[in-house]
Amino acid sequence: MINNDLKQLGQNVAALRIAKNLKQSELAYEAGVSERTLQRIEAGEVVKSDGLLKIITQLGRLDELLGALDTPQFSPSEIVASTRAKYSVDHKPRKTRVRHNKQADSGTSTKSKAAIVWPEDQA
Repeated sequence: MINNDLKQLGQNVAALRIAKNLKQSELAYEAGVSERTLQRIEAGEVVKSDGLLKIITQLGRLDELLGALDTPQFSPSEIVASTRAKYSVDHKPRKTRVRHNKQADSGTSTKSKAAIVWPEDQA
């Protein structure tokens, strides 16, 4: 499915270029990409997105592309809330990880071992 979409996109880019009476070399130069990159785009091959966007911008169609991708606006707090809800876990007690202090481990007495509790386990 993606391959067909890329081919269709490439055909549309080629048609726009021809309608503007531009050679591949001219459009590539004006957009700041290599001619080979433009050839790949028109052939429906995978290219880096910045090259594709440069070509679309040079053809005067970037606003239309961005308009087609219009999404509802979210506030940062809504995004965080939806992410927390998506990845929330049940509130089972966690096991506490303990890291033993190497200095305390060197002593002979087991009572003198100092444990360091990780900050995220103190909740």
